[in-house]
Amino acid sequence: MKHSHVPLLIFAVAVMCVVSALYAYMYHATLVSINRASLARDIVATEQNDQTQAKDLAKIASDTVLERSQVPHFFIPADDVVSFITTLEALGPQSGATVTLSSIDSDVINGAAPGTIGHARAHVDASGSWLSIMRLISLSENMPYAVSISHLNLNNGGAQDTKDAKVPQHIWSASFDVQAAVLVPSDTSTQ
Repeated sequence: MKHSHVPLLIFAVAVMCVVSALYAYMYHATLVSINRASLARDIVATEQNDQTQAKDLAKIASDTVLERSQVPHFFIPADDVVSFITTLEALGPQSGATVTLSSIDSDVINGAAPGTIGHARAHVDASGSWLSIMRLISLSENMPYAVSISHLNLNNGGAQDTKDAKVPQHIWSASFDVQAAVLVPSDTSTQ
């Protein structure tokens, strides 16, 4: 009878080993399955998010067609920088100030890829009444291009007698640099 417990003990240990191995295998298989399900869920969520963003971008693109078509008008065409100079010169008569342009230059971007942006620059010296100088500065800032004004310097040149006015007029002088964006236009036949 001593030997009758040994086969049962061996059987019990063998069953325990098999059950432990099955448990470990099932535990590992469950973890792998959970990880795959989690990864699949993340992929689906990312794809849904991407599709939502794509729809939102398409809606924004369709809603802003008119506005985007106006963007090139805020730039000086690379082949028409002269229009910038002409517009600056025209500000003198419009404001009532005497305007002199100097240091006119432009980035050389002709022949560059469509959409390339450069700058046209000019230095403006002006003289006139306070009102005409302020009008000139305002008109310069509101030119129909993407413009920036820098190095603004205002000086009161003193009083000047005029025949028409009983009170002497103060002559003001201003100098500033104007920079406007220049754009190499895209081929209009593909738009």
